[in-house]
Amino acid sequence: MRAAIPCLVLLALLAACRNADGGGSAAALVPNAAGMNGCSGPAQVFTAPQTPAAVALLTFAATENSALAAAGDAELLYATGANATVVSIDVSGATLVEEELVSAGTVAALLALSGIADPPELGAVAVLDLDTLLVQELTSNTLLSVDRTTPNTLGFWAGEPNPVPGFADGAATGSAGRARFSFTESSALCPTGETPPRVFVADVGNHAVRVVADGSVSTIAGGGTALFNDGSLAQTFFDTPTGLTLSCSNGLVVSERGANGFGHRLRTLTIGAASPFGGFFGDSATLAGDGTAATTAGPSLAGAELDAPVAPFATSTGELYWIDSGTGVLRRRATNGTCDCPLAVDCATAVGAPEFPAGHRFALAETPAGVLYVLDATDDVLWRVTP
Repeated sequence: MRAAIPCLVLLALLAACRNADGGGSAAALVPNAAGMNGCSGPAQVFTAPQTPAAVALLTFAATENSALAAAGDAELLYATGANATVVSIDVSGATLVEEELVSAGTVAALLALSGIADPPELGAVAVLDLDTLLVQELTSNTLLSVDRTTPNTLGFWAGEPNPVPGFADGAATGSAGRARFSFTESSALCPTGETPPRVFVADVGNHAVRVVADGSVSTIAGGGTALFNDGSLAQTFFDTPTGLTLSCSNGLVVSERGANGFGHRLRTLTIGAASPFGGFFGDSATLAGDGTAATTAGPSLAGAELDAPVAPFATSTGELYWIDSGTGVLRRRATNGTCDCPLAVDCATAVGAPEFPAGHRFALAETPAGVLYVLDATDDVLWRVTP
């Protein structure tokens, strides 16, 4: 016969289970001074109607999965491009200055060392620290490190190099027990300012948010299936999460493109310590959108609708910007929670004459001086939004 569990032990177990479902104090999410990954840069000032200006690129060529990031220590953009190239773009002067950091063929040679012969394809890019960029490699489902100053200096940073997507927590690197990702399209990387680094990853194919820290990869939320649910992190589900940014209120903002009908929302995650039962303490909540694919203005949870939101970015004043990729409209969530379409007199006008082509792939970045840039990866056009 099974021994009786003492009453105090049983109560302790029940309390631990309740805490694992949603308790625990939030861990600080520190903005990264080296890169503009959220809670940084000034608020934008628009005079509607305002039309973005195309910026002439010199040699850089984008693909559907190209992405954009901004340095935090200079008026400098980083972009991933065709033939698995990475470039820096100095936007401090009247004329752009482009410098290739990763040349065509370099990533292919790295993949070949792991027996992968398929052509490489780069997605997200982010500034890890003063010396290093992180780049998402879609063919091998891995993250690569790229030196910011020495061309063609790169290596595997996290994930098992494998052309077949997977979903497993484990070691970031090494010879065994490595973590697996599913990078079916370009998503987002969000390094924090901690030492050693902590990097949040939008694992888009697994409909999950992961974190790389202390040499290992762990799942924050999401279960591999496209669904919607708010609540404890263990009970949180996403649909095609592609965007991440740090808010100034100690939260991680996630945008859901919603390829399976459950997304079209901005969500926020409050992340606490690791739970002894697996996963993390904390919870999720919806910031804006009700799941309807539309671009409408109004209070975040009582009227504002989003259409395939991508590339969110939070300023130091608490405003949140993103692009409704379904309609091609730049969106803003003000500090009072109201969502609008800041480049147009109203959202109906914006939808009728969008600033960017509807249905395209976009990346959004703000430089330290507060200049907002949009990369239309589909049409290979860089737009300067702020005059």
